[in-house]
Amino acid sequence: MFTSKKGKVVISMLLASSLLVTACGGKSEEAKKPDSGDASTKTTEISLLRPSWNNLRPASSDLWMWKEYEKMSGIKVNWEELTDIGEKKNVILTRGDLPDAFYQVDWNNGELLKYGKQGLFLPLEDLIKEHAPNLQKYLEENEDVRKGLTSADGHIYATPYLDPYPEGNRTIRLWINKKWLDNLGMEVPKTTVELEEALMAFVTKDPNGNGQNDEQGWYMPSGSLGWTFEQMMMGSFGIGNGGRKALGNFIYVDDNDEIQLTITADGYKELLKYENRMYKNGAINKQAFSGVDYDKWTADAAKDTVGAWNWAAPDYVGESVKDDFVAINVLAGPNGDTASLTDSQVAGASSLVVTKDAKDPGAILKWVDYFYSEEGSVFGYLGKEGVTYNMEDGKMVYIDEILNYKDGIGLGAFQHVDNVYGGYFPYIELSPEVRAAAGKKEAMVYTDLTEETLPSVMLPDLPATIEEANESSSILADVGNFVGQMRVEFVTGTKDIDKEWDNYIAQLKKMGSDKYLEIKQTQYKRYKES
Repeated sequence: MFTSKKGKVVISMLLASSLLVTACGGKSEEAKKPDSGDASTKTTEISLLRPSWNNLRPASSDLWMWKEYEKMSGIKVNWEELTDIGEKKNVILTRGDLPDAFYQVDWNNGELLKYGKQGLFLPLEDLIKEHAPNLQKYLEENEDVRKGLTSADGHIYATPYLDPYPEGNRTIRLWINKKWLDNLGMEVPKTTVELEEALMAFVTKDPNGNGQNDEQGWYMPSGSLGWTFEQMMMGSFGIGNGGRKALGNFIYVDDNDEIQLTITADGYKELLKYENRMYKNGAINKQAFSGVDYDKWTADAAKDTVGAWNWAAPDYVGESVKDDFVAINVLAGPNGDTASLTDSQVAGASSLVVTKDAKDPGAILKWVDYFYSEEGSVFGYLGKEGVTYNMEDGKMVYIDEILNYKDGIGLGAFQHVDNVYGGYFPYIELSPEVRAAAGKKEAMVYTDLTEETLPSVMLPDLPATIEEANESSSILADVGNFVGQMRVEFVTGTKDIDKEWDNYIAQLKKMGSDKYLEIKQTQYKRYKES
């Protein structure tokens, strides 16, 4: 079980076992779900607009899960599915007839507030209290989630996609070649120094044993370094508290519970020196910034030439070699600092947004609320026993048709159920144990991912006023490009870090970094007080 630093239970690993008991027919409190009433003679209709996945599976109107849920709920969904919806969503708002709700569409905090104030999106907090008891209960028990969904004006404009499990896909971790470590007689690194030593050994001591100098140390598709390896290492250099969304916005929470900038911190300077040294010595691949796409990288990995890389799960590197790698969630830095690169459990803050044209907003909230129950989570991911999964040794396991699907289990399940591909669905993710068992696999066990190594604060996107959102966006456009450019020059050694650091800081200030920090500090204060 994971608990917050203040001792409040966030989520219990017992959820997995309670799901199994329920699935096996044991007594459990029945999930609160829409009452179908006289669904055989009268069906409520709602319209939802969502991204299209029709190139990968049946249309939503033909998907088993949604046809089955219509029978269960007495609510018929008229689906509108669009490709490239991220590029079209704002244009859609200008048309005369809006859908009742947007489903699985990514709106940022600024957009939610802007369109909420314009009356295009409905505030949902009262509707949730009245029509969504499962979600309301979760918000009451998880204050961080409620705060993460509350806009700067105090309203909630969307229902979320929730992932309560940091040991799952919320954490970006380092994967290191265990086979090579074994061949060299080395242990899995526990510190930044030991990692550097291991990667140097990888590129100098022929760990794959082919007699060629073809091994790479840390190696990923070009452009990945900054948002994978570097962000994970921020936890080792004392600037990693706050979680993935915070670090992605160049901020962290210091020991005084104040927001600071990562990109101007002394710890970041030392991290850049660490990266520069490893790049210079070949421990970080020389094509870290250009020349390698995903296909080339996986092809190289299949040749047993990749030493380490970052991602949530090992599958990313390819089926043929994924089992050669073991995970590292934290590395102790020069001052003993550790913090994993873990995201807030609010994995998506805009999974269902109800519009002004909704004819029955309460029905929409009733419809979606089922997926914030344990039973609804199972239904969304696994379906129904005897139809899409069976019980085997007390575990829920997909049917053979799904397990043997030509394009893999995930897409096999996607032919029947919805909440397995694409993310951002409005529901609560199942535990890694339950999801792994569905595919007849064992969940990963991470002994270094503990309460002590999680960030003490894991921030969602902080609520912003429209003015703050506009100003921060303008500043970040310049700052983001500049930081990316300077990362390349500092890491490759084109510019000397010590000599150029003051100029680098001065340039950031000219671009508005101080103002950006002030905005983020204001937003954090608002978040804590909400």
